Amino acid sequence: MSDYNRPGDPKQADRSATTSGPVERKSPPTERVVQILELLADTPHERLTLTQIADRLGLNKPTCLGILTALTDADFLTRDHAKTYGLGPALLRLGAAAETGLAELDLVRPVLTELHGQTGVGCVLSTTHRGQIIVLDQLGIDLPGDHRDLATERSPLAPPLGLVNIAWERDDVVDAWFDRTPLIPLAAGRDRVRSIIDSGRRHGYLIQQLTTNTSSNIALAALLSSGMSPRIIEALRQHLPPADWSEFLTALPGDDSAIVPVATINTPVFDRHGTQRYTLSLVPNRPDATVAQCREWADAVMSAARTATGILGGR
Repeated sequence: MSDYNRPGDPKQADRSATTSGPVERKSPPTERVVQILELLADTPHERLTLTQIADRLGLNKPTCLGILTALTDADFLTRDHAKTYGLGPALLRLGAAAETGLAELDLVRPVLTELHGQTGVGCVLSTTHRGQIIVLDQLGIDLPGDHRDLATERSPLAPPLGLVNIAWERDDVVDAWFDRTPLIPLAAGRDRVRSIIDSGRRHGYLIQQLTTNTSSNIALAALLSSGMSPRIIEALRQHLPPADWSEFLTALPGDDSAIVPVATINTPVFDRHGTQRYTLSLVPNRPDATVAQCREWADAVMSAARTATGILGGR
């Protein structure tokens, strides 16, 4: 038994006393900084004087002036010749970082958790960045015989990989993706890709089926993330069959009791610019799913994606 857990340890008792409940520590100086920034953010088109800021927040002028001076020196605020204050350029950098970085991701992750809890199905959140597909988070993924941790896995964003990650992007983005040098030969052309994308945009989701034989897409993604040497990966890549995206469904059967061997159901999360910021995927991996189940899962993942889009201020 470790010292930390030994019964009767007075140090342990002290620690328990101080950690038995949430400890709330506040910093009044920090709160005043936050209050000033929030006040100016709430009135972005109005510049305020020292007196106006101090009066609205109930601060004394010397204290308020000290904070304003420090924020101005750091470019978080600007001060003009009329001695009025407004938001400064440094906040643009922070805003951009929050929009593209972990702050944004932390807002979306609870949606993934709720979706997994609601459906009991594995979930994956992915994005694209600098020519790569990046898995940002996963919950409940259990692939038989495959013990990889998909989180942080990266793959090249080039055909045939990444169709679901660009399907709801602008047409020129789709064209640029298709024009990249394919990772393996393609047995289908742009028309096939367009028909899949049109279906996804029409329905709001794309279903990727389980296939009798491992599809080129799945085999390629596993190979690229295997950790083997580039020479071995390149040699094995030459033996993969051409890809044709035949695992994607463009329409579900009309009979709700019909069987669909579903691997993934994918839908977009948009940011405030209308860009496909993330791709949210349910991963049932069910060879015996019914059409009715697929529709239920599709509704759930689309609802979660709409929630995440709303959180990001997207459309």
